[in-house]
Amino acid sequence: MVGKKSEYAIAFSGLKDGKHDFHFKIDDTFFEQFETTEIEGADLELDMVLEKKTTMLLVDFKVNGKLKVMCDRCTDSLWYPVDGEDDLIYKFTEHELDDEKIKSLAPHETEIDITQPVYEFVSLLLPYKRVHPEGECNEEMLNEINNYLMVEEDSAIEEQESTAEEQDETEETVDPRWAALNKLKKK
Repeated sequence: MVGKKSEYAIAFSGLKDGKHDFHFKIDDTFFEQFETTEIEGADLELDMVLEKKTTMLLVDFKVNGKLKVMCDRCTDSLWYPVDGEDDLIYKFTEHELDDEKIKSLAPHETEIDITQPVYEFVSLLLPYKRVHPEGECNEEMLNEINNYLMVEEDSAIEEQESTAEEQDETEETVDPRWAALNKLKKK
């Protein structure tokens, strides 16, 4: 993406003070530019209102559509509907600001790139746990996962049983003088 101007860069210097509407269609290519993302695909509509003032830019985002993500239960892809609103302020200042909702913008800058803020906003619309509606998961994959978990569980049970047997053998070789204390300890 180096050297290529983002389609989400907005030149505000030529805009008059007041509100300006922008509309963007966000698809898979938007998320491909990010190295680590859980989002596999997208079909989103982004409406943005930029209000230009003399000392700042007020930006309101509204997004709706769907995102393609991996199901946490069966690992197949699923389309998850999203809908949300967010706002952001770009303040003209030479100083760095320590606020996630207020970004600093040097007075000589002429455009803002909303790619990163939109990515973060859209990513936060996803729930912590993403699963298909009941009955729509890939049954074959669920069976494979359950078989794997049963094998893991069986080996854990076998390990616990062998540890218990070793403890029993150890208790048999305990000095009889301590046997009375061990009986108290088990109570």
